Amino acid sequence: MNDNESAKSGGDTPSKDDALSWAIKMRGEMTKQLQEQFERWLAASPQHKQAYDRYSRVISQAEILKSSGQADEATTAKLVTRSSKRWMMVGAGVAAVIVFAITISAGGTPIPGSEVVLSAHAAEPLVTQRGEIRSFALEDGSTATLDSNTKIEVSISPDTRYVRVAHGRARVRVANDMRPFRLAAGQGIVTTNEGVVDVTLSDDHQVLVELISGKADLASASRATSAAAALQSLRTRTALQYRADDPQVHFTARPSVNSSAEWPSGWVEHRSIPLDQLISEANRYASVPIIVADRKLAKRDAAGRFKISDTEMFLTRIADLFDLTIHRRPDGIYLRSQ
Repeated sequence: MNDNESAKSGGDTPSKDDALSWAIKMRGEMTKQLQEQFERWLAASPQHKQAYDRYSRVISQAEILKSSGQADEATTAKLVTRSSKRWMMVGAGVAAVIVFAITISAGGTPIPGSEVVLSAHAAEPLVTQRGEIRSFALEDGSTATLDSNTKIEVSISPDTRYVRVAHGRARVRVANDMRPFRLAAGQGIVTTNEGVVDVTLSDDHQVLVELISGKADLASASRATSAAAALQSLRTRTALQYRADDPQVHFTARPSVNSSAEWPSGWVEHRSIPLDQLISEANRYASVPIIVADRKLAKRDAAGRFKISDTEMFLTRIADLFDLTIHRRPDGIYLRSQ
């Protein structure tokens, strides 16, 4: 690659090699470092996203054919490699990608609040383990980033796009498409055609919906909604909260947490937050709980930028800030004043 080509791949116009490479990488094993690199590359230019979406659709078309039995392996490989050979030789990489099918269905179950029955072919739900943050490219060109210990179910049909958050937190970057994209949690459904939305379904059955960018509406899945549960337009910097098991979905507005926008990177930044609340955020990723037994210490304010997805880095930083000792026991990691 010459100097001009190198500059081109890192500038506003993405190299075709870069776009196809990322489309392949995002269907494989995801590390925190790779995810951060992908987010930076995607944010560098709108053209990067356009190119990435184009290649994701090509690969996903092959996945649909392979999982549905509409084409044999030779035909499926031909569909992917026909496009990829124009720009680079990636036969082996694409072959590895094909076995990771992202298109999954609701098995003919109607989407709540609609008459649409999905007919896409089935695959496993998308899941992350505790401590893991991972991005998945969906068949329509959208991207779903799952936080630690999260499960979502995805269904794509010729008419509708649908994601249900079973538990945990997910950020969905919805690709522009004429088909509506419905993002459900509990009895609430977010509808958008293009935007970035966070949905959290916590262990206490509380759902929090936040619009990061674009336009989206939130409504009850029930057809017989009350005035209190009428469709509401989401706004940036304002989150809507409701109980997952509330059939009428009574929304409560609350300010978005500034640090929430950064969670896919594993980092948070706070001007002031009680130590016990900060540790609660970090415990989302810890294999055993971090515990502060001293109530006065737990209520002390912390400020700064913290890598909460890296438990060891987080513990070292907190111990330095508050002059603490770290005691490890089978039931947890205890922080105590020296």
